[in-house]
Amino acid sequence: MNAFLTEFEQRIREGLVADLEAILAEVAHEKVYVCAVGTDSDFVTLFLAVNTEQSLARHIADMTSEGLCDDAETELYYKWAISEFQYGEHSHFNHISRFLYAEDNVYQYKDEMVKIIAKAVNETKDDLFTKYNQTKEDITFFVSMTDDELAEELENESVALMTNPEIVSEFLARYDAEKSKET
Repeated sequence: MNAFLTEFEQRIREGLVADLEAILAEVAHEKVYVCAVGTDSDFVTLFLAVNTEQSLARHIADMTSEGLCDDAETELYYKWAISEFQYGEHSHFNHISRFLYAEDNVYQYKDEMVKIIAKAVNETKDDLFTKYNQTKEDITFFVSMTDDELAEELENESVALMTNPEIVSEFLARYDAEKSKET
């Protein structure tokens, strides 16, 4: 592994655990169902986003009362779209992003970076989750891009690298009903 990837691995491990712990402490009274690392299409901005079953229910209720959620498709969007997750607004991995901005053409390392993020998630101790009344095995983890049409492909590839295989299929099937309407 080259020096850039080695440094990235060290930084993401530290940043992920610290930010994840802060968010888990904030939501210890709720049930986390999803945790995602978001990035942009250049792979130079990183942030952590988390959602809970309770925050999803509140968000759907709020959007329904505003007339912005009136069908199952929209509810699925609110459930899985990283931009709709309710926790993590203070998690921007700024120290990692500054490091990434300093590297020329970070995108060339995208695949390796996703594997490193998955490794960091997989190696995060279950104790961190149980300390805050969560079960790691019940949480869907993935990487997403906020500004690229390839986001769904990245999400689908990354979820299998870092999520309990027993719950991956629900995530992979999240838009199947929508796709079958299009054909």
